[in-house]
Amino acid sequence: MQWHKIFLPEITELIEQRSLKELGEFLRRLHPADIVDILRDLPSADRVLAFRVLDKAKLAWVFSLFEPEEQEELLKLFTEQKVKEILLEMDSDDRAQFLEELPADVVKRLLALLPHDEKEITNLILNYPDNSAGRLITTDYMALRADRTAAGAIEHIRETGLDKETIYICYVIDKTRKLIGVVSLRDIILAQPSKKIGDIMNTLVTRVKTTDDQEIAAKMIQKYDLLAVPVVDQEDRLVGIVTVDDVIDIFEEEATEDMEKMAAVRLPEEEYFKADFLKVVRKRATWLVILILAETLTSDLIENYTTSLTSLVALAYFIPMLTSSGGNTGAQSSTLVIRALAIGEVGLGEWWMIIRRELWIGTTLGVILGSVAYVKVYQSLGDQTTGIAVGLALLMVVLLGNILGAIIPLIFSRLGWDPATVSSPLIATLLDLSGLLIYFEVTRRMLSI
Repeated sequence: MQWHKIFLPEITELIEQRSLKELGEFLRRLHPADIVDILRDLPSADRVLAFRVLDKAKLAWVFSLFEPEEQEELLKLFTEQKVKEILLEMDSDDRAQFLEELPADVVKRLLALLPHDEKEITNLILNYPDNSAGRLITTDYMALRADRTAAGAIEHIRETGLDKETIYICYVIDKTRKLIGVVSLRDIILAQPSKKIGDIMNTLVTRVKTTDDQEIAAKMIQKYDLLAVPVVDQEDRLVGIVTVDDVIDIFEEEATEDMEKMAAVRLPEEEYFKADFLKVVRKRATWLVILILAETLTSDLIENYTTSLTSLVALAYFIPMLTSSGGNTGAQSSTLVIRALAIGEVGLGEWWMIIRRELWIGTTLGVILGSVAYVKVYQSLGDQTTGIAVGLALLMVVLLGNILGAIIPLIFSRLGWDPATVSSPLIATLLDLSGLLIYFEVTRRMLSI
């Protein structure tokens, strides 16, 4: 439900009446995501007024939920002191993500507002490679020493936990900050007060390196059902954690990227109606021009078989059925294989098992669809031989589509390329050409035309 649409009239009225106390109390009861939606519908002056009544922590949270270009616009509306408050209250990962989208001169000016220790943390995160786990870390984690007692750990968590991203999982480090174990808050509370953390911690800790791809961190959290995954440097020293909320964003980015590649279109970063018209046309046209040039080969092929089509014009009636069946089958097959590769259900070492399985599936699908085609052709033309020819050709095209849809992603993965690059339009174009070649050759030979 769009709660902000319900709350907007009341908030607008409070702003018009300049009832700032009531406005602040009202906004404090709302979730930051709903506040963001409300602020987007307000004029700039009213938006600044609404920001003024939010407490520091909620202000930073709300600000971090805006899109980068919106954050940049908001910066122009705030005083330098307000910007400093927001930066200090933001989580280190959100702050780094915000700054990396800004021009270098603006980043330099904003970093100057931070205390030395916060500036160092932010620079550390920004210096990690793009799309690496290090770019996602927050340094607001709960670290404990192995020689601390359970009672001492609880007291430490009580004193410092308010500023931490999460306190449900605590990370155990030694004197050099090397990660040596992990312990849950539940285990600490249930342990005897005098029990040492080193005695109740789990030494088998799932971790990722700062330079690992962010997708590795996401898959770790998904596989082991974690709230966060610790991130260590090359010396195995704990530098931060990646939390599950960041992982959700990663999966959205990766899914969007794969969808773009499979659809042969680069989606705009802006919202649908805000995307620049010419930019959208340019991005979509590039692939379409390539594909239409490839389709001219299909036209040339049809021209070469003009004699066959002239001898039996009815063959042309069934070309759309043939090409669409092959393309659809190939798209299904490639989607299943790409997904299995992406989530680790299959590996490249199992390529022969994959092809063998898709060979049988393709054959079965080909028999089913070929039989349907035979019935359709026989009903239309009353000629059994033509029906068998079209049905056999369709069986072969479906089988080929299924095999190509499976084998091309495997080849791309073996070459180190993203298998999602195997777009459905590209596979459909390849099958148009090869499918027509099979169709014309089978019908020409069987019907002696």
